[in-house]
Amino acid sequence: MIPPTPNGADSAPTMRAAVLAVDDVDANLFALQALLEDMDCDVVFARSGNDALRQLLRRTFAVVLLDVQMPEMDGYEVAHHARRNPSTRDVPIIFLTAANNSEGMVLRGYGSGAVDFLFKPLNPSILRSKVRIFLELHEAHRKVRDAKAVLERTNLDLRELAEQRARLAAQFQVANVELQRAYGELQTTHAQLVQSAKMASLGELVAGVAHEINNPLAFVLSHLDTVRKKLALVEAELPAPWPAAVDAHWQLANERLRETRPGLERIRELVVKLRTFSRLDEGERKSVSIRECVESVLTILGHRLKDRFEVVTEFGEPDVIDCYASLLNQAVMNLVSNAIDAMGESGSLRIATGASGETYSIVVSDTGPGIPAALRERVLEPFFTTKPVGQGTGLGLSITYSIVRKHEGTLELSEPEGGGTSVAIRFPIPPREAS
Repeated sequence: MIPPTPNGADSAPTMRAAVLAVDDVDANLFALQALLEDMDCDVVFARSGNDALRQLLRRTFAVVLLDVQMPEMDGYEVAHHARRNPSTRDVPIIFLTAANNSEGMVLRGYGSGAVDFLFKPLNPSILRSKVRIFLELHEAHRKVRDAKAVLERTNLDLRELAEQRARLAAQFQVANVELQRAYGELQTTHAQLVQSAKMASLGELVAGVAHEINNPLAFVLSHLDTVRKKLALVEAELPAPWPAAVDAHWQLANERLRETRPGLERIRELVVKLRTFSRLDEGERKSVSIRECVESVLTILGHRLKDRFEVVTEFGEPDVIDCYASLLNQAVMNLVSNAIDAMGESGSLRIATGASGETYSIVVSDTGPGIPAALRERVLEPFFTTKPVGQGTGLGLSITYSIVRKHEGTLELSEPEGGGTSVAIRFPIPPREAS
């Protein structure tokens, strides 16, 4: 018999934060509950996609642990429906799956609105760490809401005394401004944390793929040289002349061996670019190649570029710059991804880098419809987007701008000659690098 769902619709209301665990296998649900039982939160079970959507409407959850593969309605569909509902669209979703961790699956998960992607068997420490982050964010939001409610009640009292006590009215205005500023900062911090978690997960995936490819690739390259050498020795020992048919087969085999190496070298080059992109040193400032940064981003987004877009790169000097490597990767990826979205089905993408004096610039230009002048000041605001509902978070340029500020630089938007949008990242570099 299936035990009753803990803390379900019939349970008494509670002030504790709640985690929604969605899986059609009871053993998996009980395992999640056991992992989270000492984290001061309620674990609510949902055994199907429809049940999960009902639970989301009944109660506010700090995070949803959502299994991808379920009958009737899979995890992607559940996430899609949740994102379409205004009352549930902001609930963080972490996908859990035992399927192969392919790049396509991960990208589809993020496209469905997930903030993270974990693969079974789950690492208990990683799962608990990620859940703890969202529990803390949920608690922070609750405290801000409570503080806001208290302030609103205080506002009523202050308005009644405004005519008698002008000083208290002034204090109220100051307090209100400070609260709005704190609330705005919390929203921005929350958004940046979620985006950083996505990029960290993507970096771990890319690093893992690169590592798995590199070892067998090195093995094949090594043995390819051995095969060629041995064939040369065999050729020297065989009596001549050969029959014409044998000679034709022999020449074809050698030709195919020669053609194999450039293909394998191309794979090795791609592995190097993947490993470049997957740097996990956000807190360190170091010297990196901007060319490698840009090329690794183009490799990661290659499935979106394909043959639909013309890509032009212009790398100036110097190439090696002191910067926060992983953050700069993220900023360039945001700009290139935005350009692809703006151009639609086809267009031209241009990326130019280089220094002018003591200022280094990375300029990404596209041939899309452009950004109206009236909106250029707003596109850097968190959550502001010109895309249709459900197709953009409004965080890309905002997070890119915060990364540029960390480099003590500026972000400039303009309309290049011929139309489209040009976004320039500019930041200071030491004189020795500029020379």
